[in-house]
Amino acid sequence: MKNEILTNKDNYILDSDPGPFSKNNGFIYNLELDGVYYKGFEVNKINCNKAGIAHGGTLVSFADGIMGYTAWKKNKFPCLTAKLNANYVGPAVKGSWVYGYAELTRATKSILFMKCQLFINESIIFHADGIFKILTNRGKKDPS
Repeated sequence: MKNEILTNKDNYILDSDPGPFSKNNGFIYNLELDGVYYKGFEVNKINCNKAGIAHGGTLVSFADGIMGYTAWKKNKFPCLTAKLNANYVGPAVKGSWVYGYAELTRATKSILFMKCQLFINESIIFHADGIFKILTNRGKKDPS
């Protein structure tokens, strides 16, 4: 049942006020399910390399955004990416619906440790982990 929800673009809500980078790249769909924040996008020509597959930078940028979004939604932590490790597991061809989520794995007073997974249907295509610096204007406004 959960996978039927996650794999269907129609179950996601269009973000009414995405940041300019997210808007320009189509990273504009959100879904909250069982306390987990999911984001999704359809792989379009703008996201692809010459082979018609999502550029690696597209996937890493999407994952980075999911981790920052999750930090904000769960804890009101606006943060900057300090380090990001990416692992490409499978391709995302033009027309694919890519969705993913992030988890906070550890937090200190000034640093968050996150991990993220991206999927097409039920298959993992990408995973990443990152370190994020908490900004001092904590909780004032979602910076994405």
